[in-house]
Amino acid sequence: MSFYRTRNIIMFDYSLNGLHLDRVDKIIDLGFLFVPSLDFRPHIDHIVGKAVRILGFIRRHSASFNSPKCLSVLYCALVRSVLEYGSIVWDPYTVGDILRLDRVQNRFLNNAGYCLNISHPPHDYQPINDILCLESLSVRRQTHSYRFISGLLNGKIDAPRLLEKLNIHVPSNTRYQGTFYLQTDRSNYAANAPLPRLMRVYNLYNL
Repeated sequence: MSFYRTRNIIMFDYSLNGLHLDRVDKIIDLGFLFVPSLDFRPHIDHIVGKAVRILGFIRRHSASFNSPKCLSVLYCALVRSVLEYGSIVWDPYTVGDILRLDRVQNRFLNNAGYCLNISHPPHDYQPINDILCLESLSVRRQTHSYRFISGLLNGKIDAPRLLEKLNIHVPSNTRYQGTFYLQTDRSNYAANAPLPRLMRVYNLYNL
C-alpha cells in the first residue's frame, strides 16, 4: 500500500526476495482499517457496521431482559468497546461521522426502552438514558484524549517519541495561557491530526 495525500500518485511495483508484492487499497493492522489517503472514514464505517451487528445479536437475545444494569453492561462490554477502541487515533471531527457513531448508541437506547418499557417521545432517548446513565460517546472520546496526554506528561505512558512532538507552551508576557502552543494549519485534515487534536483537547480541559 502506498500512502499519499496528493493527486500525483507514484505507483511502484515492489518485490521482496524476488517475489512480487500484491498492491492493496485497504488493510487492517492492530484493529485499525487503513486506506492510502489515511482517511479514517472507512475505519468508522467498519466499526459502526461491526457494532450494529453485535447490537442486533444483543437485541435478539435480550427481548425478555428487564434489568437496566444487565443491558448496560452488555452494551458497554460488547458494543461501546468496539466504538471506542483506539479513538485517540481516529476521533472524528465532521458532524456526519460523529452522528453515525451516536446513532449506534441511540439504537441501543431505543431497544433498551422497549425492553424496560420506558415511555419516551419519538427520537428522544433522554428518559431512557436517565435510567441507564450512559455518557455521550463524544464526551468519552474527549476524556480518553485528555487522559492520554496527561499520561504522557506525567510519565505514566512511556512514549518518548510522542512526547518530544508536543508543542509545550513556554509562559511569557502574552495572554495565552494554554499548556500547548497550537500552530495555525491550512487544512482541517492537518488541524485534526491526532497530536494537534489531543493538544487542543488538553488546552480546553485546562482553561
